[in-house]
Amino acid sequence: MRNTLLLLPLIALALSVAGTPGAPAPARVPVDTTAKARTLVRWAREGLADSSVEARQRAIRDLEAALRLRPDDPEAWRTLGRAYELGRYGQMARDCYRRSIRLAPRQPDGYMELGMAWKRAWIRTQDTTALDQAIAAFDTVTALRPYGADGWLRLVPLRYEHGDPAGAAAAAERALAGRPRRPAALLAVAYTAFRRGEIERADSAFAAAIPRLDPTLRALFDRPSWIGLGRARGGSARADAPADPWAGLDPDPTSPQNELKLEYWSRVAHAYFVFYDPLWPELDSRAETYVRYGPPRGVELNPPGVSKVFSYGIPRSSPGQILADYPLDALVWSYPDLGMRIVLQDRSLTGRFTPAATKDFDPQSVPDPRVLARRGDLVALDGGLAVFSTLPPREQRLDLQGVVARFEGAGRPRLVAQVQAPGQPGDTLLAKWVVLDSTGREISREARPLAVSACDPTRRRVTEFASELPPGAFQVVVSVRDMHRRRGLFRAPAALAPLTPALALSDVLLTCGDPALMSSGGTVRLEANIEGRVAGRQPLYAYFEIYRLAAGGDGLAHFEYEYTVRRVPPEATGLARLFVFPEAPVISRTSREEAQVGTLRRQFVSVPTQSLAAGRYRLEVRVRDLATGAQARGTAEFTRE
Repeated sequence: MRNTLLLLPLIALALSVAGTPGAPAPARVPVDTTAKARTLVRWAREGLADSSVEARQRAIRDLEAALRLRPDDPEAWRTLGRAYELGRYGQMARDCYRRSIRLAPRQPDGYMELGMAWKRAWIRTQDTTALDQAIAAFDTVTALRPYGADGWLRLVPLRYEHGDPAGAAAAAERALAGRPRRPAALLAVAYTAFRRGEIERADSAFAAAIPRLDPTLRALFDRPSWIGLGRARGGSARADAPADPWAGLDPDPTSPQNELKLEYWSRVAHAYFVFYDPLWPELDSRAETYVRYGPPRGVELNPPGVSKVFSYGIPRSSPGQILADYPLDALVWSYPDLGMRIVLQDRSLTGRFTPAATKDFDPQSVPDPRVLARRGDLVALDGGLAVFSTLPPREQRLDLQGVVARFEGAGRPRLVAQVQAPGQPGDTLLAKWVVLDSTGREISREARPLAVSACDPTRRRVTEFASELPPGAFQVVVSVRDMHRRRGLFRAPAALAPLTPALALSDVLLTCGDPALMSSGGTVRLEANIEGRVAGRQPLYAYFEIYRLAAGGDGLAHFEYEYTVRRVPPEATGLARLFVFPEAPVISRTSREEAQVGTLRRQFVSVPTQSLAAGRYRLEVRVRDLATGAQARGTAEFTRE
């Protein structure tokens, strides 16, 4: 009884603490779900900095837990999308970015991430629909943030690849004016300016942009080892490499800019903007191939006839190996103009492409040497490791034609160059010429506008350059530009022989128009038939000069000339070249005896060609001095249409 009485106070105390049945429970400390969700997102970001699969999977679990607490957090959805992209789950990543956009439609970040995801899909699959989606997403970014730089910068390469170089240039200008200031924006301005023919602006913009770039990217511009300049065969830097690796490689020495270097820089810039990805910051063989050969004519993913497996030998305890086949993605870049097709393989199935692994050398993986040999407009570096065109792109190109002829001046050889370009009477075209000696040293330079052609005044403009030079080997370069930034380039070698006291003949120059209209008062104004074509009932006109005719007993120089026309036979190959004989003359005529005062004769000839069938012919001219019996010869080829 006594023990029971002692327990009553304890029972009362317990009831006072527990409360009576049906009474409310004591209040619990509330859990801050927002703070917990933010903590999980922060942990996930830290985990994504680790490249291991385990860290990425742990980050995805943290993000999924955060979204269960805060499903309306757009930043968590974007972070989850990046985590999925690192795991190569592109569709799931894009779904996350769309969810982020629905939650925050006025924030550009979700559209930026979605645009990058579509760009990755386009680069990997070559699906043009993905390219359109990427452009649309970045367009939305620029609409929401018109004064921001990043959205415009992302648009530059995509608009260019979409066939809109003007739109790409406009996007680059907006990126340059936007915030924050990005060194890459000036790089975008430089390469889009070059691709549009603005050579001077591109050169100055590249010069300003390259020193500001990240050192790793800058090295691609300063040390162009991808194309074999500034390195030895083994890949190491050359101790004897010139300070300027581009020395001697300028296709147009008439301008102060080196167009080949600018083309290389524009390739590097475009490859960087297309293939560089912040999630995987390393350029692979696609960028290297683009820099070496420029844009391909076509790109195919896993086309028929290309192997889609990679065999790998697995060693085992007993002698021999077990060959296992692993799937891969094959990307084929076609360059039909170079006779080349390059196969790149993604053996890890992660979107990183490397050159195809083959047991034997694939001749199609390098430019065809026969193509390079017959294409005078191409420059091949290091045996075809890289190829560049000496001519502007087709849409910026003036179809410039030219001819070089050798005459004699006052005691020295005289070199004459005529060029013609398409143009109407109201057009303004400027021509520049440079003559280089065998060491590349500049010997002569001049500039002048093109005049209306006397032979085709409504469609052509023409100009002539001339210079007296010492004997030797030279390179003649003439460039023409018009007011629409179109360019044309003409290059030709010229070898000038020393003057001799013997009878000599200049080059035979085909001309257009009536010779009676080309000479007046002892002067001759020639307009060359540069194309060397004659049609209809029109005769063939040719001009040449005879030097050092001897005076006869009457003080006059007496001579005669003969011209012969022969068909040019088709080019023989193989053993047939040993049995090529001259074609029989189809036209042959000898002039009557001519007499004149003086040792120099300027002579036109008119050759009737109405009876000739269509084809290629050679005009041969022979001059004989009747006082001494000395002879001189010259030739010119033409086409009868």
